[in-house]
Amino acid sequence: MPFIFIGASIAGFFLYTNPQYQAVKAEAASYKAIVEANSKAAELRAVREKLTKDRTTISEENVDKLVKMLPDGVENVGLIINIDDIAGKYGLKIKNTRVNETSSRVTTAGAIGPDSTKYGTISMTFSVTAPYNQFLIFLRDLESSQRLVDVTNLSFSSAKVDTYDFNVTIQTYWLK
Repeated sequence: MPFIFIGASIAGFFLYTNPQYQAVKAEAASYKAIVEANSKAAELRAVREKLTKDRTTISEENVDKLVKMLPDGVENVGLIINIDDIAGKYGLKIKNTRVNETSSRVTTAGAIGPDSTKYGTISMTFSVTAPYNQFLIFLRDLESSQRLVDVTNLSFSSAKVDTYDFNVTIQTYWLK
C-alpha cells in the first residue's frame, strides 16, 4: 500500500502539480515584464510632459523661425523660392538651378553601416548675372536669411563690362 501511495504521489506531481507550477512561473515572468513596461511608460510620460512644458515656453514666432532655419523635410521648392525672392529684391534672376541631395555623413574609405546623423544636407547650384557690388549685397542677404545656408563653391566669369556671371553652390540642412 505505501508503494501505491508513493507512486500515485509521484504521478500526481508530474501530471498535475508540475504543469501548474510551470504555468505559475510563466505568469510571474509575464507579470514582471508588464511591471517593467509600465514603469518605462511612466518615465516616458514624465519626459513627454517635461518636453511639452518646455515647448509651450517657446513662442509660435520663434518656432516658425526654427522650422524655417532647419525644416523637418527637404523642401527643395521652398529653398529655391527663398533664394529667388532674395535675388528678386535686387532685380537678379536665378538661372540653371540644380538640387542634389547629398549625404550628411563624411564618408571614409571602407565605411559601412547606417547613417546615424539626425540631419541631411542638400546641395544646390545656381548661377546669377550681376555687378560685383550687387552680388555682394545678394550674398549678405542670403547669409542673413532664415534658412541655414553655407556657400561651398563660388566661381565667376566676365559677362559684360562691370557685369559677371556667378556660379554659386550652396549647402543647406534638414532634419531627418
